[in-house]
Amino acid sequence: MSHAGQSGAIELCAHGEAAWHALAYASLHAEWGERDGLARSLGGVPHQFLLGAVTLRDDAEVPADVPGIVCDSFARLILPGREAAVTGYWMIREPGTAEGAGDVPGLRIRPALTDDDIAWFEYLAFLAADGALPARSGELHPAGSQHLPGLTLLIAEIDGDGVGTALSVVTPRVNNVGAVAVMPAQRGRGIGSALTQAAIAVAPGRPATLSATPSGRGVYARLGFTEVGRPLHHHPLG
Repeated sequence: MSHAGQSGAIELCAHGEAAWHALAYASLHAEWGERDGLARSLGGVPHQFLLGAVTLRDDAEVPADVPGIVCDSFARLILPGREAAVTGYWMIREPGTAEGAGDVPGLRIRPALTDDDIAWFEYLAFLAADGALPARSGELHPAGSQHLPGLTLLIAEIDGDGVGTALSVVTPRVNNVGAVAVMPAQRGRGIGSALTQAAIAVAPGRPATLSATPSGRGVYARLGFTEVGRPLHHHPLG
């Protein structure tokens, strides 16, 4: 991939990440905006799992007053008063349905349509990703999140038992995939692949973007995703 092509792919990944944060901030009644190639919080950061800013262009400048963690999408910034750490892998996939996940006996993947579904999704997402429950129901995904435009929250179950989650944020430019998490006892069965396929299928006509963990890179590569870069997260000192 040429430098220009890689830069454009990273820009799409950053756009997808920023779109997810815009929805998350809105659901928590916090302000998020975009200007001069920077998407950022316009107040505080409403949850520990959320970023304070995402660079959308490689020439974006980050003011000193941005709170929380800054996602340096193009890994080019030096920000005084912050410590940078490489995190995740930007990955992108051309439009089209995904193949590569086998059948998992009894697996059902469904969208969260009610407030009870939203609470169930949050419970499963926290437990599968970090092994800990939310401090309170609705702390990151409050009731009503199912009505946010462009957001689809997916729940995976086997015989009624929750086994994993994923989400899709669709914009006119991309389908951003996130929150792909599988319960530890259920890993290695293809559930993560099936969840990713289901998220891609929400908008197969758009490029799919995501930020992969080291353990997820191989899963996404088998589904047609290509790695295009590694962002830096700039953490405030202290």
